[in-house]
Amino acid sequence: MEAGVSHRVLPKRIKAFYGAGAIANGAYGTLGGLAMFFYNQVVGVPAATVAAAISIVVLADAFWDVMIGHTSDQVRSKLGRRHPFILAALLVLPVAIYLRWHPPVGWAPEQMFYYIVGTGLLLNLIWSFYEIPASALAAELAPDYDDRTVLLSWRWVLSAVGTATANTLIYGVYLRSTAEHPVGQLNADGYGPLSLAVTGVVVTAGLVMALGTWRRIATLYQPEARTAFDLGSQFRNFTGVLKNRNFLVAMASGIVSGLSSGIAGGFDLYFKTFLWELKPQDLLFLGLLGLPFQFFGAAVAPFLAKRWTKRRAMMTLFFVSIVFAQGPILLKLLGILDLNGSPMLLWVLGSTMLVSGVASIGGYVIMSSMVIDIVEDVQVKTGHRSEALIATADTFPQKLVASASALIPGLILTYVAFPKQAKPGPEAMALITQAGWIYLPIVTLFSAGSVAILALYRLEKSDHERNLAAIGR
Repeated sequence: MEAGVSHRVLPKRIKAFYGAGAIANGAYGTLGGLAMFFYNQVVGVPAATVAAAISIVVLADAFWDVMIGHTSDQVRSKLGRRHPFILAALLVLPVAIYLRWHPPVGWAPEQMFYYIVGTGLLLNLIWSFYEIPASALAAELAPDYDDRTVLLSWRWVLSAVGTATANTLIYGVYLRSTAEHPVGQLNADGYGPLSLAVTGVVVTAGLVMALGTWRRIATLYQPEARTAFDLGSQFRNFTGVLKNRNFLVAMASGIVSGLSSGIAGGFDLYFKTFLWELKPQDLLFLGLLGLPFQFFGAAVAPFLAKRWTKRRAMMTLFFVSIVFAQGPILLKLLGILDLNGSPMLLWVLGSTMLVSGVASIGGYVIMSSMVIDIVEDVQVKTGHRSEALIATADTFPQKLVASASALIPGLILTYVAFPKQAKPGPEAMALITQAGWIYLPIVTLFSAGSVAILALYRLEKSDHERNLAAIGR
């Protein structure tokens, strides 16, 4: 039975508590983004080996995400459907992060492959038990069409706080430039203490969200009690989600987007280190830019979504983001933007990152809101609320293709014979330029294609209001 909610618009303090949980996402994701670079350039494992290991981890992640999401949707407890998973994950997450960033010394590449896979599987599994239920809370907390976009803006803004905090710890504290390590991101001794500091941020933020939303548990949806497990009902619930037109559009877009993000994520620190030849203090500056552009992006998203439509605003923002994200790389490869070593480089990169970041975050805020609008659309047709299932079924194909695309950076780096434990300089510049000419058209094509698919999405505010009326919210 679903309890009524006294106010359709969620109080700001609850939005702030819920959004605080995304500080954990920002910090965790920023640390995780160093994995390819760390194991290849710092530990010394061949790029193709690291890429293959990461690909396997992402592939497994896609399968258990759906099972965790579906289980979370069906749980009945005094603590609600989501909070038991969140608290359990936060309890054991520190152990998994420690193992991931404290690899053994002296192991052969073949042995390190299994270590990277094993610790990656453990860490991603535990993280899924936190992130999937946490994400699913958004649709339950904010049923209103426009208010949930505002709620997700809080989540994206505070995710930026987590990202900025992690970047400060990475490039301002543990991997900063020193006389012994002028390129701080190559300092092997900094990664272990860094992981412990980030763990503290992640666990603290997760607990703030769980405890801050605790009193809302009584107002959240509880599935009907069942005397026995009904496989037929579970299957109909799952297929009901998969038959929804708008869900299929979002899923198709996610598949193409997953290819782009997997490749871009693998190359990010390589480009910053070897193409732009940035120092840790430069990376810290650019990383901290994420804080203001998240605020601006989160502010512009609800405004544009309400003034236009969610779909039009999202597509416009994403296309702007693509141009400004890939433009500097193209100009560098053409030899036009040749500012390495000049103070102007940071101004140029910072300016384009600001525009791209604002547009990208605004687009993702609206896109997240569009996906959870599907929850009520599915509920009207199936009689079941499946917030976590919808979120994970949407990301399932994305992670499948992200698993394949995680291989691509390693394959490209191997193809151009980019060395492990390289040093910035003319040789590394020539090789990373070759890799860039392969990278750029692939990522640009997939990024634009994923946005174009979303033109087929058909769920507007009037449709959502009818769905809410139909389910009595």
